[in-house]
Amino acid sequence: MLAGFAIQAGAAEPAGTPQVLPALAEAPMSLANELSNGFYSRINLLAYSMVQKPTDSTINVDNAAEIPRYQGVFNPRADLLLNFRRWEFGFKPRALFVWEEWEDGAREGDTRWSSDYYYNEGWVRYRPFDQLLVSYGRENLQWGPSVIISTSNPFTRDNGRNNPRVEVPGRDYARAVWIPSENWSLSAIANTGEGRANNVQSFTAGNMMYNGLLKEEFEKVYALKLDYTGSSTYFSLIPSYRESDQYRLGFFGGWNATDAMLLYAEGNSREKGKTDYQVGASYTLEAGPTINVEYLRNNNGCENEPMYQCFLNRKVSLSDVLYRKNYGMIQYTDTTTVRDMEINLRFLRNLDDDSNRLIAIFQYDVSDNVQLYLIGNGFTGGKDDEFGSLMSYSVFTGVGYTF
Repeated sequence: MLAGFAIQAGAAEPAGTPQVLPALAEAPMSLANELSNGFYSRINLLAYSMVQKPTDSTINVDNAAEIPRYQGVFNPRADLLLNFRRWEFGFKPRALFVWEEWEDGAREGDTRWSSDYYYNEGWVRYRPFDQLLVSYGRENLQWGPSVIISTSNPFTRDNGRNNPRVEVPGRDYARAVWIPSENWSLSAIANTGEGRANNVQSFTAGNMMYNGLLKEEFEKVYALKLDYTGSSTYFSLIPSYRESDQYRLGFFGGWNATDAMLLYAEGNSREKGKTDYQVGASYTLEAGPTINVEYLRNNNGCENEPMYQCFLNRKVSLSDVLYRKNYGMIQYTDTTTVRDMEINLRFLRNLDDDSNRLIAIFQYDVSDNVQLYLIGNGFTGGKDDEFGSLMSYSVFTGVGYTF
C-alpha cells in the first residue's frame, strides 16, 4: 500500500521528431539517466499521540521513572536509496518533535517540548561479484520467526513487534554476505558501534524498557550467520563472540508441516551450558486469520525476586528485553475479515510471577497514502511483578501519510 516514487529525467518528444536510428537507440544510458533510474525515495509523515498510566510500585515509587502521562509526536521519516552499478547507498534521516505532560510524581503538572534530528539507518554496499556483498553502516538487523523476542540475535533481542510504528534503533555494522547457491548463504557481521541504541526515549509507545533505571556499556560483537532455505524447511546457525569473552551459538529454524501449519524454534546456547529457547507454531484458518502460540525459556532471567532486587543485584540487563525466565503467548492476526484493516491481538503471560501484558494493534489503510493506527497495551500484576511494576496501560493513536 505504501507508494514510492522515482525521479525520471527527460521530457516527452515534440510531435514530428524524427525516429532515432537503431544504432543510437542502443547507445549506453547516460550517467544522469542511470542515476535517476536507480534512485528511490519514500517519505512518511507520522503523527501520533499517547496516553499512559504509570504504576506506583516498588520500582517506580511516586513515578521515579518520570513516565509522562501524555505525549504528542510528529515524526517525519525519509527513506532514500540509490542503486548505481555495483554500489548501493541507503540513508534514512529522521526528525522527532515531542510534547510531553506529567500528571504523576515529582513532575506533576510539568510540560516539555523537545526535538531531535538523526538518521536511524544509513549504509554503503558494494557487490564485487554477483555472489558477494560487502557493506558498512547503520542498520536494524532482524531475523528469526519468533514473536515474543529474538533470542538468536546476538546484537538486539527487540524485534519491534510490540509497536511496529516505533522504529527499533539502528546499530553500526560491517558485513560481508556470500551467496554460493540459491539455498545457502554465509554472513560475517561485526557490530562496531551502538548507533542509536542508547538514544531513544525510555517509554515511548508503551515499550517496557527500564532505560532510566539501568544503562549498559556498549561492547563490540562479532558473528557468523549460516542460512539454509529449502522448499519446506529453513534454518540458521549464528555463532558469536562479545568482547567480554562471551561466546554463544544462536539458532532458529522452521518447518511447513502442512499448507496451514508452521512449526518453528529459536534460541541460543551460551557458555556454562545455559540455553535460551523459544518454540512455537502458527496455524492459518481456512477463513484467513492466523493463530500463533509460543513458549519462551529465558535462562538468563530473574525468577523469584521482586523486580527491584533483579536490577539491584544485576541479574538482568537491558539487552534481555524481558526479565523473567518463563513466558507463554497466544496471538491472533487477521488481514482478511475487514477490508484494508490489519488486526493483531496478543496475550503475553509471565509464568513466573503471573503478570500479563495484552497488546492490540490495528492498522487501517484509508487510501494508498494514508494509514490510521491504534495500539493499546494493558498490564496486570503486582507491584513487584514485571508487567505490574511500571504501567497500567498505554494507548497509542496515530496517522501516517506516505508519498
